[in-house]
Amino acid sequence: MKARVREILLFALAGTLGFVVDASLVTALHRWFGADLVSAKAVGFSLAVTVTWALNRRLAFAGAPLRHPLREWGHYVWTNGIGGLVNNGTYLLAVFSVDFLARQPALAVALGSLAGMFFNYFAARHWVFRSNNR
Repeated sequence: MKARVREILLFALAGTLGFVVDASLVTALHRWFGADLVSAKAVGFSLAVTVTWALNRRLAFAGAPLRHPLREWGHYVWTNGIGGLVNNGTYLLAVFSVDFLARQPALAVALGSLAGMFFNYFAARHWVFRSNNR
């Protein structure tokens, strides 16, 4: 059980660092270089997902067998895209179905973030970085 908790904590740490990369890049590209917000987000997400893939490959899922790195990265990007849908879908469901959460949208954002993180963790563990021992 300790190994699983460590894996989850390392996964969450990688995600936190990915958020910092994404938010910093979006802010810098938009404010300092005049990039539109959609383009800035596309660049920010691309770098952030690559950073989190590399960190998770080396830290949280270091023991998983390395298949073809580009294929693994592609699977990781794909699952994170679905995780984004889970995140945003949870947020929208929360704000449109619970009055309290509509008045406190930061809580709905937190719920969406948690739902997306758990989906991404499950997908990473059981599909992207799966090993024959799991």
